[in-house]
Amino acid sequence: MSKLIGISTGNKDVEMAPGNISCVVINSDFVNACNNFGNTAVIFGPHENSENIDVSKFDAIVISGGGDINPNTYGEEKGEKTIRISDVRDRTELSMLKSAEENNIKTLAICRGHQLLNVYKGGTLYQDLNDNGFKDINHEKPFSDARSHIHDVNIETDTKLYEIINEKNIKVNSIHHQAIKNIGNDLKITAKSPDGVVEGIELTNDWDAIGIQWHPENMLDDPVSSKLFQWLNS
Repeated sequence: MSKLIGISTGNKDVEMAPGNISCVVINSDFVNACNNFGNTAVIFGPHENSENIDVSKFDAIVISGGGDINPNTYGEEKGEKTIRISDVRDRTELSMLKSAEENNIKTLAICRGHQLLNVYKGGTLYQDLNDNGFKDINHEKPFSDARSHIHDVNIETDTKLYEIINEKNIKVNSIHHQAIKNIGNDLKITAKSPDGVVEGIELTNDWDAIGIQWHPENMLDDPVSSKLFQWLNS
């Protein structure tokens, strides 16, 4: 039987027949990443009634990438380089994570989602890597580089992430300027880039959830991406 994979996303203004309107927008590669395994993708946009969100009917969820998380959610004031904040998306995805943990729904958190998983568990973020001394690697490589290997990632062997990928050293794309600072409760670091940026986290309790800082959906033919989406869809 086909499984249901819920995929979160944000809104974007799009020019359509009624004019320029706010639309729920997602990279279609996410849908393909579920369809490739015979499963059904359900797109989950920002909800005004986020307190009522229940993801228990999904077999798995993805918390996808996007704009920056409001620093108020982790007890900080907004820095000048923190941009594209959506409070309604933050609230929606935090509620999705809460419901997923309560119902032990398999969760793959990507880039912004990886950071939000840490915030949900009480962790904090660097609001800008460059401003905090991470200058050896340019982690913000979108557009023409979004489907290219940008830097290495070193994976700890005693982790779920290593069980999934079965490689200690991989190459990934990179489209972010923020990163995990202090790790949240019930989490452990599973991977880092050579400059020390946290590239992977996972739960230490019974919740089957992992976070990764890179974007596997942009490189579906990459063996690492294939293994991650195979795990998600299994």
